[in-house]
Amino acid sequence: MTGNSPNQRPIIFLGFSPALVVVELAGAIAILVSILLILQFWEVLPDRIPIHFGLGGMADTWGDKVTIWIMPTVAVIIFAVLTAVSRYPHTLKYPVPITSENARRQYLVGRGLLVWLKAEVCWLFAFVVRQQILVALGNAQRFSMELLLGIIVLILGTVGVYLVKAYSAR
Repeated sequence: MTGNSPNQRPIIFLGFSPALVVVELAGAIAILVSILLILQFWEVLPDRIPIHFGLGGMADTWGDKVTIWIMPTVAVIIFAVLTAVSRYPHTLKYPVPITSENARRQYLVGRGLLVWLKAEVCWLFAFVVRQQILVALGNAQRFSMELLLGIIVLILGTVGVYLVKAYSAR
């Protein structure tokens, strides 16, 4: 048995399954979609856009038009950081002790979590950009809290599936 310290865990090269490649691409496409949405509507966006929405979905803070670039920028940073971190699965925190016997299984499950969360968060940010544009242009009165709640439930569900898989792969 190896220790639970990341520097004592086995270092294993993990290839990418076709399914994870598709999920990786989905995250990148979400970033591209948010950028293309901004570029498509840039000329018609008003100088002030909604940058925060209250619990009821109504815009309660407005900012300069350029602030719409915050979401895609943060999505790119998250995508890059999680991509880098997923390359070193032995450094992650796991809910079960890592042994030489379960390391490969745990690393695959852990990296899968990062890849799925990355894609989901990037799509969440693309959704926020879309909603900002709709509200700014008057095509929507409020932020769709129902869809936001659905995405958050999806993210929490992904974490739940990860925990079940991690404990099953002990």
